[in-house]
Amino acid sequence: MPKLNPSPPHWPGRGRVVVAFSGGPDSLCLLHRLRTEGCTRPLTCLHVDHGLDKDSGKRARAANRLAMATETECHVLHVDVNPGDSPEAAARRARYNAIEAFMRDGDVVLTAHHADDQVETVLMRLLRGAGPAGLGGIPRQRRFGPGWLVRPLLDWKRADIEHFIDQHGLSPIHDPANDRSGFDRNFIGQQLMPIIRRRWPGTGRSVLRSGRLCRGAAETLAELAAEDLDHDLLAPTCLRLAHSRRSNPYRLGEMLRHWCHRQGLAAPPGRRIEQFIEQVQEAGSDRQPALAWEQGTIRHWRDRLWLQPGPEPPRHWTLDWRSDRALDLPGGIGRFELSGAEHPPTALQICSGRSGEHLKPAGQAHHRPVAKLLAERDIPPWQRDCWPRIYLNGQLVGVGDVWHSEKLRDWLGSANAQLSWLTSLYRGC
Repeated sequence: MPKLNPSPPHWPGRGRVVVAFSGGPDSLCLLHRLRTEGCTRPLTCLHVDHGLDKDSGKRARAANRLAMATETECHVLHVDVNPGDSPEAAARRARYNAIEAFMRDGDVVLTAHHADDQVETVLMRLLRGAGPAGLGGIPRQRRFGPGWLVRPLLDWKRADIEHFIDQHGLSPIHDPANDRSGFDRNFIGQQLMPIIRRRWPGTGRSVLRSGRLCRGAAETLAELAAEDLDHDLLAPTCLRLAHSRRSNPYRLGEMLRHWCHRQGLAAPPGRRIEQFIEQVQEAGSDRQPALAWEQGTIRHWRDRLWLQPGPEPPRHWTLDWRSDRALDLPGGIGRFELSGAEHPPTALQICSGRSGEHLKPAGQAHHRPVAKLLAERDIPPWQRDCWPRIYLNGQLVGVGDVWHSEKLRDWLGSANAQLSWLTSLYRGC
């Protein structure tokens, strides 16, 4: 019988061990194996009741009894599932969201995915057109919420689990959802895999080997994407588009995914990235193709790529600021801070860009169009109205913390104050 891999002494974190416990054969085998192999950390089970059929409550109570029989506490969480287009995917999202909310810092969550699950996952992702990272299959260990997610049964086959259950006389719960061939994973496991194995008996070993090779390829690509990103990143949200990346769409796509992840964003769907890269390859240096998705927007301009996390900032806004406390600007534009002021606060008005603005920066002889000042600093067109304007008594006296009129400069000097604009927007060169 295989061992747990990784074994309990090698699990990350120092918090609880939380077993995602359906009470089915796989999770029941995992729980009993933990009890026989030894686990010195606090151990608890977590059962998620999706409420998708009338007997889900009975299964939750049965799971609690199975856990208690091993002297393990079992928590039952009830979730609401919005099926949408894919009930299978919706239930999975609801389940993992509930597990993550249950976790504490340093916890490790164990799921009972096994080798047959791995084979089915790789095949399912192949049919959906996944790349090396997806075809690498289920990771044995990864960060998850405030802790980690570990799958110690990935070396076990379904037959190993069934033998363990019979050997120990265990009575797992049967979930009727596992019989529904309408679910993709069930269809692959119950109908497709038996046909494939009759023709190619070694399919399981071959697919698992391909998965390992794809994981290795994905890790190598991730290292290359990180090197590309470090080389071409001009600012956290501005990327120089080197010729080698422009001419190699796959390499550029990997770098874009890595860029999004580094900014804490989920990457856009693969097909959307491919379409965007095609537009970039055909665009002139001043064309502005854009890729917008739920997490943000990536634009092309002047052989650079620009990332705007989150929704677009509002186009028109005005805020009053007495300058004695930090001022948060709308739409993630940042915040204004005034440090070291020795005089009473001054009433200022901070707003978005307006048409026809002119400013005479301190030390310059003439008024200049604000749009020209921003263009000369290489600020991309869609960000120029986002740069906060500073008005005093109805007069424009500053743009961001870069251009100040003599009036604003003199006031800051007399007050021994320093104005700072903290932002993730590109600040130009």
